[in-house]
Amino acid sequence: MYISSKLDNIPLNSIDKNINDSPFRIGSSKVDWCEPNYAVSAYISEFWNTVSNIFFFLVPPMMIILFASYSKRTANGIAILWILLIIIGIGSVYFHATLSLAGQLVDEISILWVLMAGYALFLPATYFPQSLRAQRVLYTWGIRYRPRQHQFIYSCIVLTIVITCLSIIYPYANAFALMILGLPSIAFLAIHLSRCDNRHIKNLGIHCLGMWAVAVTIWICDRMFCSFWLSISFPYLHSFWHVLIIFSSNEAIVVCAYLLIKYQHPQANLVLHVWPDEQWGWFTLPYLKFHDDGNYLSSTSNNFATKSIV
Repeated sequence: MYISSKLDNIPLNSIDKNINDSPFRIGSSKVDWCEPNYAVSAYISEFWNTVSNIFFFLVPPMMIILFASYSKRTANGIAILWILLIIIGIGSVYFHATLSLAGQLVDEISILWVLMAGYALFLPATYFPQSLRAQRVLYTWGIRYRPRQHQFIYSCIVLTIVITCLSIIYPYANAFALMILGLPSIAFLAIHLSRCDNRHIKNLGIHCLGMWAVAVTIWICDRMFCSFWLSISFPYLHSFWHVLIIFSSNEAIVVCAYLLIKYQHPQANLVLHVWPDEQWGWFTLPYLKFHDDGNYLSSTSNNFATKSIV
């Protein structure tokens, strides 16, 4: 005996359409980079664009470790940026391995959150709207002190949520919108580097901006001139974008972390170090330590302002 159900009344073509419209379907994204799909592996759509994200899983954990003393003394939430960079890596791997719309959105929305978190943490108060220019302070470690939250951070969170919703509704313009959103950060970095009197930080900032310019050029070339790269059998520029952008983003965080402390506490004596050593050139990991970290860590008072060396 045949028992009918509600599914019997649904046309099969509508079921297929719903499946095909799923954002998790492989190939559901409208974005397809120059690298030929499934050319290396039958299970990974863009193999080299996928594996080139390896540095998103290596660099941020190392930076969290290297910045441990800085984070302990400032407690300004800088580790959030590196955690978000790891999430970018996860989204990028998912996106390039499947070319799914869901992967694209995870990738792009996490980039949005990194940019907005950077603005919330590092943007000098002189650029705030007048109503939000309450003094932004760092944590201090005395029992009587508590951190003051800044309204600007809440404004950034609200704005980020709004933009996130818009990016889900209309995802096709996300990549260029993110580029535009990142331009003010480049301008702020360049302006404040020009005023910086620390030669090592200034050189690091110039190196960061140069690497970023090369990365963006590579991104545009891969997007706009794919037929040329295919003709010379080198359609892998986007994988180089991944490598360059993680290192340039990391250097930007370091430079901004220095500029933020010097803006709020000019007497603080921060020292720039590199890991493993300078011979690694472009791919060293720069990090900051306070000159008196040894004294600070052994101190019972642990007061940021009084332990910094002029």
